[in-house]
Amino acid sequence: MSQFNLRKKARLSYYEIEEPNIDEYIYCSDCRDYVFEYCSIHGPLLVIPDNKVPAKTNFPSFVPRAALTIPDVFLHLAHSTIPDAGLGVFTTLTLPKNVRFGPYRGNITHTAASNYCWQIYDKNNKPSHMIDASNANKSNWMRYVNCSRHWCEQNLVAFQYRGQIYYRTIKTIPRFTELMVFYGTEFANKLKIDFRRYHKPLLFTGIFVWQ
Repeated sequence: MSQFNLRKKARLSYYEIEEPNIDEYIYCSDCRDYVFEYCSIHGPLLVIPDNKVPAKTNFPSFVPRAALTIPDVFLHLAHSTIPDAGLGVFTTLTLPKNVRFGPYRGNITHTAASNYCWQIYDKNNKPSHMIDASNANKSNWMRYVNCSRHWCEQNLVAFQYRGQIYYRTIKTIPRFTELMVFYGTEFANKLKIDFRRYHKPLLFTGIFVWQ
């Protein structure tokens, strides 16, 4: 007759834990690696939220709602340094590296009907839909951030996190500097930006010089 050991044993689970998809990770530029939610070494990103805009405001109707969402302690709108680009977003205070803005607001669409679109990818890294901020009354201030023409102008990077687009500062940005992010090759081509020259060195003579 066999004997049974009735002592309590720890239960073993053979359930395979599902790894979170890339949408759950954030890139740490200091570690040069993707981390889950935040970097345990360098800490989380500094989040600057949008200004909250009430349903009714005292501003004239011609002032778009997107302009009112800008976090005006840190940023302000002014004419862009890029010729014929319209408005741009400028720093009011010096911003450190690893500041997060967003999310990018707009209408959900499945076609790139404007230059204000960002592509959203699903958990299988396949295109899901786009966020279109062409309507200034249904978007936020991030629509005014212009596309950098060269790597030396770029001070923001766009990234997807949990199904939404955010901007992150990639270096210290002095006050009164225009924020610029690279839109990607497809939209850069629409803006007549030559991606082949994007990473080439430039000559400076006190002003921005194109090769």
